[in-house]
Amino acid sequence: MIRVFLTETQASELEQTFKETNDRKLRDRSQIVLMAHRGRPREQITADLGVNCRTVQRWLNAYLEQGLEGLEPRKAPGAPARVPEELADEIKQWVIEGPTSQGLDRANWTHEELAAHLGKVHGIPVRRSAMGRFCRQHDIRPYRPTYRFLRGDLEKQEQALTELVELKQEAEKGELVLLSQDEARFPMVPTLCATLGVKGHRPVVGTRDCKDLSYVYASVNCVDGRLHTRTLQSPKNAAKQSGKSKSRRLQEAFVGHLEDIAKAYPASDNKRVVVLADNASWHKGPAVREALAQHPHVELKPLPSYSPKLNVIERLWKVLRRRATHNRLFDSLKDLMASIRNSLRYFQTVRSRVVSLIEKCYENRTLSGGV
Repeated sequence: MIRVFLTETQASELEQTFKETNDRKLRDRSQIVLMAHRGRPREQITADLGVNCRTVQRWLNAYLEQGLEGLEPRKAPGAPARVPEELADEIKQWVIEGPTSQGLDRANWTHEELAAHLGKVHGIPVRRSAMGRFCRQHDIRPYRPTYRFLRGDLEKQEQALTELVELKQEAEKGELVLLSQDEARFPMVPTLCATLGVKGHRPVVGTRDCKDLSYVYASVNCVDGRLHTRTLQSPKNAAKQSGKSKSRRLQEAFVGHLEDIAKAYPASDNKRVVVLADNASWHKGPAVREALAQHPHVELKPLPSYSPKLNVIERLWKVLRRRATHNRLFDSLKDLMASIRNSLRYFQTVRSRVVSLIEKCYENRTLSGGV
């Protein structure tokens, strides 16, 4: 018979382990030693715990030889890892930089693609499951990416802001007409925003798998708020129907919009009309240059890249979407266009709403504070 005599410290340590451990094996082994310390015969210990007599003898001997460490469950070492540990930093760098940094034409890493790339680079054949285990061990897990907002050249933006302030002052004096121009797309699929509802009756907006959309070209007078607009329907098969690419159709609509501006502000009454616009590809090209040549008093002034805050018209789109398309399902592209045009007529009539959007624009503003 194996006799176990524990000191007060050893008994307290075993009792604490028995109470706190979540490992069932360690808990049973600690109980075996404690019961033997209290003088319980091996036959009773085996009967109480439902284990073999040799199991009791084994863990009593293990405790007498190694102490509490001898009771710790041990796992078999298993086969060596397929992915060498020394490659961990390199693989982490692959994940951080993305597949494009490795010359791969894809946006995201998966366990399969990471394993395949490891085989190509280092000649180590690894399956998806092995790569998954490696990633979990090194805190490589799925993340939802975030946007990185591209910012333009701050020096160019500051220079443009200074020029815009001067143009605004000249426009207020009547020396020129200053217009802010942009276009926006309005899809058939409704956009959602907060609206009033009753508790227990959540608002529901239907949707369809429809790729039809429309474009709205708009220019706003930065002084008096006059609004000049043009719409363009763009059904999903527009390229096939017209035989023209998207950029070509947008360019033609932009040329038409410039014609509208020239008619609204004829050369006989206006010596200079400055139109602020972004650097979209359809704002350039032979057709645009020809239209400007026909109306030399109309001048197109491109803004620096990634500078939407310098374009006053950007403020219109939010209120226009809220009034025309938010939370609304349209049966046809015709209905969508009708809603947009009705809302545009409202802003053209109630000009005070537009003036409030552009009031004091470019005055006492800095890029750090926002334009």
